Amino acid sequence: MNGSKPQKPHILFRTPEQMQRYLEGAGRAELRFRAYPISGQPETFNYSSREKTVARETDGMAFDSLDDFTCYAFQCDSEGYPNTEHVYLEVLN
Repeated sequence: MNGSKPQKPHILFRTPEQMQRYLEGAGRAELRFRAYPISGQPETFNYSSREKTVARETDGMAFDSLDDFTCYAFQCDSEGYPNTEHVYLEVLN
């Protein structure tokens, strides 16, 4: 995380499944959030609960599924095992 935590209130997820359950439980919300991995730069995403899609804000790239997104956020290997211990999520809206 380059030594800095999110400045706004944040949620700590220790597993991809925790993050996926949180997003699935958003009801009819449209979320704009920033994910802070242990290594690398934070990225901003938009989640549509109606469509169950996540798109990266910088280039609009949409993930095929929530599972694909959570694996991306947790830097999973080709077999789906996370390569990071946790991810902070900062809700921006």
